[in-house]
Amino acid sequence: MQTIEIDTALSISDHSPAADKTVCLVIDVIRASSTIVSLLDNGCRRVYTVAEEEKARQLGAERHMLTSGEWQGIKLSGFDMDNSPAEARTFPVKHRDVVLCTSNGTRVIDKAKKCVQLFIASLLNAKVCARVGLLAAQAASSGITIVCAGQYGKFVLDDAYCAGYVLQEIEKQADKLGIELKESDACRAAKAVVKAYPDARTAFMESASGKVLLGTGGKEDFEVCLETNSSHAVPYLQLEDDLIWFVNWEEKDR
Repeated sequence: MQTIEIDTALSISDHSPAADKTVCLVIDVIRASSTIVSLLDNGCRRVYTVAEEEKARQLGAERHMLTSGEWQGIKLSGFDMDNSPAEARTFPVKHRDVVLCTSNGTRVIDKAKKCVQLFIASLLNAKVCARVGLLAAQAASSGITIVCAGQYGKFVLDDAYCAGYVLQEIEKQADKLGIELKESDACRAAKAVVKAYPDARTAFMESASGKVLLGTGGKEDFEVCLETNSSHAVPYLQLEDDLIWFVNWEEKDR
């Protein structure tokens, strides 16, 4: 029986160089992860992620991309879209490229980009992302690292809850595939967060990110971020020179 080691970085501060040798599932559930999944669900061709606002503006202008982003929960001035999964579902993005810049998520993606393979996880796509991530690690004979973006480098409750939920889905898939998992203490901590709350809504309402989102009028986004296993999109990182972009893993394999 194959054994796969799994670790969880509960914030980007816990992300170590060792994670570069693993398959990474990056989580910024409120909101970047959920926004990227929603953009691909709505027919977006590619989602480019950048750490800096000016780079997003440059790509938008030079490549005629749509721009999406926020800083400290507020939409960036002059951008086409907010970092909003609800808006991503309705904005005309079909066959278009979108460049996304956010306070936390896109910066974490940039830090983790050298790993074996990088997928974007959220509650929206937890089940399918867990399966794809597990299969990718199995094929690469590597471990898995779940990377929580956190909030400005610090632990945040909503990402930890999502990580714990994704871990539960990985365990279910591993059982079906006959794979043994060796989980770190950080994984056990993330699962303990899930057990500590009656549901995701309660955890998200208590989290710092959830409070910021609701405090800035983001109730519709909040509701989308809570949806569980409603999407089959698995955003998969590609590199083009120094640019990072995501396509749907299923589309890639067709």
